[in-house]
Amino acid sequence: MKRLAAALVAFAAIASSGCHVELLREHPLGCRSDEQSLARDTLYFGASIRGGGAVDDAAWRTFETDAIASAFPNGYTVTDGSGHWRSKDGHEETERTRIVTIIHPDSAQDAQVLRAIAAKYVARFHQESVLRERSAVCAQF
Repeated sequence: MKRLAAALVAFAAIASSGCHVELLREHPLGCRSDEQSLARDTLYFGASIRGGGAVDDAAWRTFETDAIASAFPNGYTVTDGSGHWRSKDGHEETERTRIVTIIHPDSAQDAQVLRAIAAKYVARFHQESVLRERSAVCAQF
């Protein structure tokens, strides 16, 4: 009992001294009260086209506008990269990659939209796949 009383006195002293005390709300990620629990999806779009050629900047911009911007009007980030991977037939591949990161509510509807975006890219640019990486995040806007 004495320890609890001492802890409460110490907490009151810290709180009244002007120090910033932040209490975490109950949340699986431990998000702060000024943060939201959201999902972060990262999609990796390879630029090499099977059989030759590449997805050039104009073709990418058209795809981005039609498939990504319309589905996630609140925003996303595109980063250029260089990817290395092994194809289904065992060949090692290196190619230019566009990495798209989207922070959004964790919903079945958004998950379906992300799968549809990947499927459109695979079909339009003759890709073997689009890698989708998913994680839970705390975000502050």
